Amino acid sequence: MSLSSEDRTAMKQLHLDKANLFLSEADELFTMRHFSTAANRYYYACFHAIHALFVVNGIMTRTHDGLNTLFGLHFVKNGVIEPRFGAFVSKMESLRTKADYDVVYDVSEEDLREMQPMAHELITLINKMLS
Repeated sequence: MSLSSEDRTAMKQLHLDKANLFLSEADELFTMRHFSTAANRYYYACFHAIHALFVVNGIMTRTHDGLNTLFGLHFVKNGVIEPRFGAFVSKMESLRTKADYDVVYDVSEEDLREMQPMAHELITLINKMLS
């Protein structure tokens, strides 16, 4: 399925709006010490920002693994995005999975101390790239 230019622009903006909303929610949850839920929101904030990149570039994926793989292939390996963000997205998805499904693992404040600034940096970068 191919999107028109207008549809791509609209979808890009919807993904960026959701990314920015989820980032704000994640910060609020972090402040409230709801670390597992904050991890989920930080991941999905970045997920939607990356999807905005994908929409603009005609890239489609249906899985979280596909998102990580295609992000690395199309944006990290060719130098558009710094390599540290490729590793970060993968690590963040792993932490989100633990937060959502692992009944033994508790996401800690320390886990999120690294995630929070990188999530902000990645989303700011993508917002600038797509503005």
